[in-house]
Amino acid sequence: MNNGIYKKGLAVVLTITIIILTAIGVKLSSKEKEINDIIYYDPEGVEEAEKVIFNDDVDTKKKKDIIVVDIDGAVENPGVYEFSEGDRVNVAIKRAGGLLDTAYTKKLNKARLLVDGEKIYILEESEINSDVVITDDSIYNTEEMGNKININTASKEMLMSLDGIGEVYSQRIIEYRDKIKFTSIEDIEKIKGIGEKTFNSIKDKITVD
Repeated sequence: MNNGIYKKGLAVVLTITIIILTAIGVKLSSKEKEINDIIYYDPEGVEEAEKVIFNDDVDTKKKKDIIVVDIDGAVENPGVYEFSEGDRVNVAIKRAGGLLDTAYTKKLNKARLLVDGEKIYILEESEINSDVVITDDSIYNTEEMGNKININTASKEMLMSLDGIGEVYSQRIIEYRDKIKFTSIEDIEKIKGIGEKTFNSIKDKITVD
């Protein structure tokens, strides 16, 4: 009889143990599933990651496509502006508020593609000598123009386009000519700070006529 009771007690213990182990197994299985769901199957996470990667690619592409151009001279709002590769001079002119009524446009090619880092200077009619023929029809970038700069009439910006002539020297040139006109290109050496070396680098680009 004691043996029967023992067997019944053992059966009860085993049953309870099985129930407990089953419950633990279910919890572990559920936990494992949650972990698997997080690590191996997270559609939203994957989608967001793809979005981030895609957006980074787009941002990088956009940065590569941006160019910066300095437009100055006979426009309403001179300044440095950002453009996209493939934009043309006409876009730059519009971004700068359009041309002034005094702009010299005879040789202005508005269809030319913009170049990153370039400076565009659009001349005014008063800056053109009647006896000078402009041979470059690309744009009024003084380094590309076929005409010389008249140091008696050129704007500050035009003077600054000359090698070695910065803002200070160009201002001195203007102040000097307001009192005394240059009678020869050699007279520019009378400007404080402009010596023979600077003169030799610009003598073929300037005139007083």
